Formats: sequence, C-alpha cells, structure tokens
Amino acid sequence: MNQPNTKQCLQILKAQGTHEKIIRHSIVVNKIAVLIAKKFLKNNISLNLALVNAGSLLHDVKKWDEINNNTNHGTEGYKMFKHEYPRLADIIKKHMLYEILDGFDTWEQKIVYYADKRVNHDKIVSLKQRFDYLEKRYPPKDKEKRKKVYELNIELEKEIFSKIDIKPDGIR
Repeated sequence: MNQPNTKQCLQILKAQGTHEKIIRHSIVVNKIAVLIAKKFLKNNISLNLALVNAGSLLHDVKKWDEINNNTNHGTEGYKMFKHEYPRLADIIKKHMLYEILDGFDTWEQKIVYYADKRVNHDKIVSLKQRFDYLEKRYPPKDKEKRKKVYELNIELEKEIFSKIDIKPDGIR
C-alpha cells in the first residue's frame, strides 16, 4: 500500500494547522529515521522506506491538537489514518513514549520511535539528554516505569545500531 510522499505529508501537517515548531521537529526526526532506514536497506534488511518517511513526518500530526485540546496525539493520529493507511496509523500510535513497554511489530515502528526520542524540539540529542529533558518537562508519576522505558530505549538503540555501520553519536 502506498504512503503519502514527503510533499503530501507536509501538506497534511499544514492542513491540520500543525505549529511550525512541530513541523521542524518532525523534519529532523525524518532525517534521522530515513538515514537509519537507508542504512538498513544497504545492509539487506527489508523495510518500507516510504512508510518510515511518512511515519517520521506525520508522527506528531495531532500534537498541536493535544496541546490545545488535551487529547492524546498518538491516539488521534492513529484514528486519522487507520482506514486509508493502517501501517502508518500503527507507527503514529506506537511512537508514544510508553509504547516501548508493549514492544514493536516492525522495524519501521522501531526506527520512527527511536528517531523521535533523539530529537528535542528541533535539535539532535542523545537519549540521555532527551530523557533528562522529559524528566524536567514531564515529571513521571511512576519513576520506576520511566526508568524501565529509558532502559528499553538504550536496548533499542543497541539493537538498531548493531545492524548498521554508524554509531549513535554518528547521528548529527
């Protein structure tokens, strides 16, 4: 099934009234996700590059609604695409912080999730820097659960980079 291309994704974000800061964040997430996906393909690991591209651009399509209307942007983004683009909808749903506790079904989900965790606003940061920011901005109700999420992110990072010829600090 085809996915929206880059131009279409940007049009969707604008049509949804997505704030420019969120679009800039999504573009940086996209650069990381596409870089990793291309490295996977180069190493003969099968995945859908168009899906990674669309998922990384549209993962926060409903974030501005969440900020303004106190909704869940992962759930609302999933609902938006579940009929026309179900695999894209799954990526949007699975990019949320605690979704790692339930695991992932595809490399596309893992890559978009991971790329999102490496971008704070529109800057590429380490997982530690991102989680330090999250700790201050969104203090966890359950510190042990957040610690587990961080540990699983470290494991995901190791898994992803064991498949490609760059290291996490090579993502700039």
